[in-house]
Amino acid sequence: MNLQQLRCVLEIARVGSVTKAAQNLYISQPNLSRTIKELEKELGVSLFRRGAQGMEPTVEAAQLLRYAETILRQVGELESIYRTHEQTMRLALAGPHSGYITRALAAFLAKQQGRPLNVSYQESATAQALDAVSRGQVQIAVVRYQLLYDDYFKELFARAGLASRTLLRFTPCVLMAPGHPLAGQGTLQYDQLQQYPQILRGDAQLAEQTEFAAPPQEPAGRIHVQDRASMYELLRGVPGSYAWSNPLPEAECRRHGLVQQRCAGVAMNRDVALWQAKYGLSPLARDCLVALQEAAGRQGMLLRAMQKAQEGPTALSAEQ
Repeated sequence: MNLQQLRCVLEIARVGSVTKAAQNLYISQPNLSRTIKELEKELGVSLFRRGAQGMEPTVEAAQLLRYAETILRQVGELESIYRTHEQTMRLALAGPHSGYITRALAAFLAKQQGRPLNVSYQESATAQALDAVSRGQVQIAVVRYQLLYDDYFKELFARAGLASRTLLRFTPCVLMAPGHPLAGQGTLQYDQLQQYPQILRGDAQLAEQTEFAAPPQEPAGRIHVQDRASMYELLRGVPGSYAWSNPLPEAECRRHGLVQQRCAGVAMNRDVALWQAKYGLSPLARDCLVALQEAAGRQGMLLRAMQKAQEGPTALSAEQ
């Protein structure tokens, strides 16, 4: 039994004529008659009899017709859902807060020329982004970790069946308010930070292990927040506080009323784009990945320019 047979039965019952039903279904009358005979043979009952009003369903056909109506209605609803899905192109991403990622999304969306899109980007710590892409909740995840954990993460990606592509490598800096006692002192040392409170954003444990290197000694207190806006506010309001961050353009630092300092001996970080290797990327997701790579390339050029503008061997690095 198949959907076409059910459609044929319903149409004959509706119009009372094999000839008219064949016309409505855009098939030949012999083919329609053969379809009904095959179904009757499979079921072992007669489905129609010729009466005064044309072809009339038999008593045995009544239950089949009720099921056929329900099945075809549900199939129609399902097809409608996926037609809408096809018309509205959907894309979901997860990753860290980073200006180049939001700029990539903006450039990508600007090129879509009014196509109906449903795009979401959730700022997530490394563990959450990995989980989201592994479960298929997002098509692309960007994860950030220290380069010294590279072997561990590559093995993790392989076990999860994830394909990867490096977007950016950079050396983190220290964010603080302009009035901080260490502001403007050039390259800092870890032990200088020990006496000041550290602000950690997102998954604090993971941030220490995989995002930004923590001082070997405990800082003088820690303040945990979930979003970057709160972190900026606390950096301005809590005397002596600091936070690790990816390097920011000077204009963004000024906009938030902060300064950034270099610190000696900081481990380099890597931003990696991930997706499920088994299913690959849709054309829309591939275009988005290209936009991410282009934005990361521009960010790398910006960080290299920042490096040249600062003195000392520990200047910010942005190797690709």
